[in-house]
Amino acid sequence: MHQVQRACIWKQLANGSQFKVTLAVNRRVFSPHIHLINRSVRQHSTAQNVPCEIPAGQLESKTHPLGWERIQAQVEPYFGNSWSFASEKEKKGFLGLGFSRAFSHFFPLTLDDRVDMTCKMLYLSLLIDDQLEKMSFTQMLSYRDQVMKIALGTANPDRRICLEWMLHDTVMAMRSMDELLASDIAQGFCQLLQAQTSQERSTIKTLGAYLRFREIDVGRPFGAKLHLTTTELKETTALESTAFRHVSAMNDIYSWEREWKVYQANPTDGAQPFSTIYIFANETGLPYTACKRLMYSYCRELELAFKQSSDEIRTGSPRHELEMYIKGLEYFMSGIELWSQWTPRYRH
Repeated sequence: MHQVQRACIWKQLANGSQFKVTLAVNRRVFSPHIHLINRSVRQHSTAQNVPCEIPAGQLESKTHPLGWERIQAQVEPYFGNSWSFASEKEKKGFLGLGFSRAFSHFFPLTLDDRVDMTCKMLYLSLLIDDQLEKMSFTQMLSYRDQVMKIALGTANPDRRICLEWMLHDTVMAMRSMDELLASDIAQGFCQLLQAQTSQERSTIKTLGAYLRFREIDVGRPFGAKLHLTTTELKETTALESTAFRHVSAMNDIYSWEREWKVYQANPTDGAQPFSTIYIFANETGLPYTACKRLMYSYCRELELAFKQSSDEIRTGSPRHELEMYIKGLEYFMSGIELWSQWTPRYRH
């Protein structure tokens, strides 16, 4: 698994600096009968051995107007003082991964008075993901069920367990500010946990099935305080699907080396890496490096599709909330790539 979570983690973002992040084709290229290349010695790729330029992107990006340094100073002491890290080295390593920078890129539309709570949920999601990586499937299920009960408010937290009381207190603070959107985030958070620990993961063998499985919405835009109508939510369904696929594939491109190393170190319950790169390599017989390059082109095609769908929605003169929702999705998509390129989490 990996940090920006195998699914979309919220769709809210903000003001800040602009950025432009072009393309190929999303048609089927390879025959299903192609023989596997170097199956026994499938190439493990790194940034150094991918001999290609990254195709230029089509999306705009922003950073939060508060700046990631200020957000870091606001949120990280809470985790540094409260989370039970195994050692000072682990603590320093986690805090050095730049999740406040990630938040600034992912959610730049977040209102200032909602930054603290929304950013804490991002940190907790990533910490939970790290915990799941170390567990067997049976352990995952037990852990998941308790975390879900805490998030939904159906169980009281054990104050001796940092995750339980931190998650409980954060969700309760969100509910006190905006019950409807906070409930959406709690429900989506639980959907994400269920997907991460689902036995269905082991049965997914095709790229299409994988991408559909990853289309999970973790909450409506609490941070940006965007309340969409039922009609607007239906109108953005295809747009969200494109965004989720892009986020999943882009995250898999950059997290592949880390995911492969985690799998090799702890192949729990006979599981296999759950990644577009691994599945695509098995389908096509191509080396992992080639699959990463092809997935870049796929992501750029998704960006074109996203822009086209956005323009179609805008022909109907959408409300300001819907326009901000669309821009929030775009910023989240570009933010995933920008942070993934930077973070030590994927470079070491």
